[in-house]
Order: sequence, then structure tokens, then C-alpha cells
Amino acid sequence: MEHIQKRSQSELEAENEVLRGENERLSGQVAELTAKIEMLTRKITELEKKLGQNSSNSSLPPSSDLFGRKAKTNSPSRKERRAMERKPGKQPGSEGKNLAQVTNPDQVIIHVPEACDSCGADLYGAKVISEEVRQVFDVIKPKMVVTEHRVIKLRCTCGNHCESAFPIEARAQTCYGPRIRANALYLMARQHLPLERTKEAISDLLGLNCSTGFLDDVYNQGAEGLGTFIDEITSQLAEAEVVHFDETSIKVKNTRHWLHVASTKELTLLHANRSRGKGATEAVGVLPSFGGVSVHDRLAMYFDYEKSTHAVCGAHLLRNLASVAVVDNQREWATKMSGLLIEMAGTANEAREAGLVRIAPYQLTGYLGRYDAIVREGLNANPTPTARKRDSLERESYNLVSAFCKLRSEVTLFASDLRVPFTNNQAERDLRMAKLQQKISGSLRSAHGAERLAKVRSYISTASKHQLDTLDVLTDLFLGHPWIPPMPLRT
Repeated sequence: MEHIQKRSQSELEAENEVLRGENERLSGQVAELTAKIEMLTRKITELEKKLGQNSSNSSLPPSSDLFGRKAKTNSPSRKERRAMERKPGKQPGSEGKNLAQVTNPDQVIIHVPEACDSCGADLYGAKVISEEVRQVFDVIKPKMVVTEHRVIKLRCTCGNHCESAFPIEARAQTCYGPRIRANALYLMARQHLPLERTKEAISDLLGLNCSTGFLDDVYNQGAEGLGTFIDEITSQLAEAEVVHFDETSIKVKNTRHWLHVASTKELTLLHANRSRGKGATEAVGVLPSFGGVSVHDRLAMYFDYEKSTHAVCGAHLLRNLASVAVVDNQREWATKMSGLLIEMAGTANEAREAGLVRIAPYQLTGYLGRYDAIVREGLNANPTPTARKRDSLERESYNLVSAFCKLRSEVTLFASDLRVPFTNNQAERDLRMAKLQQKISGSLRSAHGAERLAKVRSYISTASKHQLDTLDVLTDLFLGHPWIPPMPLRT
């Protein structure tokens, strides 16, 4: 009996040893599978994040918000409008805009009934009992006007032959004038029509059968005449208090080039370059000598210019925070930072509208204290992983919170200096035409084409900011005296 008990005990110990080994093996498998599940979960999160990228949580332009990727807005959808029984168009109670009748019309046509529509009697000399007036606004059909210029040669009593010079618009024995050239350049550079469609539009609108070679020459002539203008706005931007900087990619012969912008509310300077980096900003010519506040995104190249004070675009940061908040363990600090930035921007706007030069010091101190606390929270949410490198999700969130830590004064400058806006939207608006150009006309054929587009768009955009008629300033350009923006008043 004792032998049986001892034997059973040994068997149990052996079985227990086997079970322990199996348990260790299964524990190892569980740990391995848990690590794989965690890795796959992060991979799924990363892929879902990429699929969900749109203009609200990345640097993608709004034009890319297609096929279900469109950013959500606060505006109601068509279905929601129908549910609210809201009809399309102007809503009741909202301010309307319409044509107003003029006091002195160019032409008056009087419509008088000739006979009574009841008894058929002649109404000549009948008493007028009322009058209703309607005015039709229209344009007359364009008509070609040919101006002949004659240069007379005279002989002085001293025997010398004297003659005057032809005006700049009389460039050949027969040629199209500055207004026609201005219309053509307007269609190409302002409305982004390609040469063939511009040719069709000129034929339909003005009745002229010009060639695409003529249109190409018009574009070249316009760009070549803007040297003085480009020099002047470059000089004015270098002396400005706050300038916005940005860049966007453009296609030139299926290769990537970059369109750079330096702009204010009054000035736009565009420059096309093969490079996105410092070589291109040197060619633009503003940043190297700029001593004011430069507003831009977090591209490292901009921070190399130490002479200027830097302000980081808040809209870019909000998109970065929205992207990071997709990850569960980053959502809390990222959401808090987004809310804080929006709150600070609202306070700054209120102070600016009230005519103040800064927000209250105690408010700024409170905001900065909250800012520092959120940064610490973000750093704690991004510890250094053990025995491996950070994956793409971890790098994005860590790099962002590190930027908030290192660039505290640049991120919050808009709150301490009310001259500085919260966003870099000014530069983004001035670059938007590059995307329109690609959508309407496709890629540019040469680097020369990109350069002339940048020059002419700089001229048109700056003139528009000064509320000037585009066709008038383009006509001045072809008359040889392009419009130059006045020097801004210093406060």
C-alpha cells in the first residue's frame, strides 16, 4: 500500500513537472501573441489613420477631400437641410444683395400701348395714369478699334533730320494693342486657362482669331515687364512687420517643383524653384534680410534664419494634434492642447477687436501654465520604448509634443503679440491658385512657365489686395508702366 502511495506521489510530481513546462510554454506563447496583437493593433490604427486623412487632420489640401475623405464641417448636409425644411438659396431674414436702379440710364425706351385691349379705341393723347420702370443691365458687343500711329520726320534748318518715337504699344506695322493683351493674360494667369482654351475664349468673346504663339508671347512679355515691380515688393516685404511664408508642390513636366510665397495683407510675392529648401528662400530674397515676425509651419529650414522672430501656424498644429489624437493613449493630451490653443486664439481675437495691443498679463500667465502642464502630460504619454525604436505612430506623437516643448514661445507668440495672427492662412490663400492651375490646366510644360506664372500672379494678387481692377493694371503693364504698390504707412 505504501509502495502504491509512493508511486502515485512520484507520478503526480512528474505530471506536475510536465504541466509546469506546458504552462511555461503556453505563457510564452501568450506573451508572444499579446505582443503580436499589440503590434497588429497599432498597424491597423496606423492604416486606418492613413485612410482617414483629410484636410482637417493633415497637410492635404481641401481639393483632396474626395471619395468619402472629406473633412467634417459644422455646416448641415443636404439631408439635414431637408430635415430642417430649409430651402436652397437665400434664407428668410438674411441680408440680400441685388442690382440697384441708376438715376441716369444710358438709354431710355418708352413702351406705350397703341390701342385699347378692351374696345380697340386709339390711345393717342390718352391720359397717363401710372408708370413702371425696369432697368436692364447688359454689355455691348466688343468692337475692334484700329488706331494708326504716324511718325513724322522733320528736317531742321541746321540740316539734322528729327523724328519722334512710336509708343510702346505700336511694336510692329500691325499688332494687337495693350487691352487685348491684358484680356489674354487675364484669362491665362487669372483664370488659369491653357493656351488653346484661351484662344477659343478670345475668339468667342472678342471676335479675334489669334494664335497660341501670340498668346505665349503675351505671357512672356507680361512677365518680363515686371522686374521693377518684383524688386519693389521684395524690398517692401523685407521691411514689413509680419510676413507669412509657405510653399507647395507643383508639377513641371511630370517632375516636382515648388512654389514659394512671402505675403502680407497688401503684398504677394511668389517664386518657382526646383528646391523646397534654403536655396529657394535665398532666391526669393525676403528672409535673408528680414527682421520682423515670420509666420510659417514647422519646416526646419525657416528656423535657420535667426534674424527674424518666428511664429508657428496654429492651423497646422491643430491638424497635427487631430492626427495624433487618433491613437488612444495620445488622445487626452492632444485634445487638451487643441482646446487650449483655440481658447487662446479666441481671447487674442477679442482683444484685437477691442483695440488692445495685448491680452491681460494674468490671462497669458494662466494660459502658459496650462500649456506647460499639457506638455508634461504629453511627454509622459510618450516614454522611450525598451530595446526597440519608436514606430511611426510613436514618432509622430513624440516629435509633436517635443515641438510644443522646444517651440513654446513660437507657438504662443500670437497671444503675446497681437500683430501676429493665429494661423498662416494668408500664405495658404495666396498659394491656393497653384492647385487651381493644376486642376484646370494640368502640369506646366517648363520651369520657365512656372517662373512667369509666379511673377504675373504676384502682380495680379497684389493689385487685387489693393482693390484695383485686374484688367486695368494688366493694361498698364503692356503700356510699359506697371502699377507699383505704394509704400505702407508706418505706425
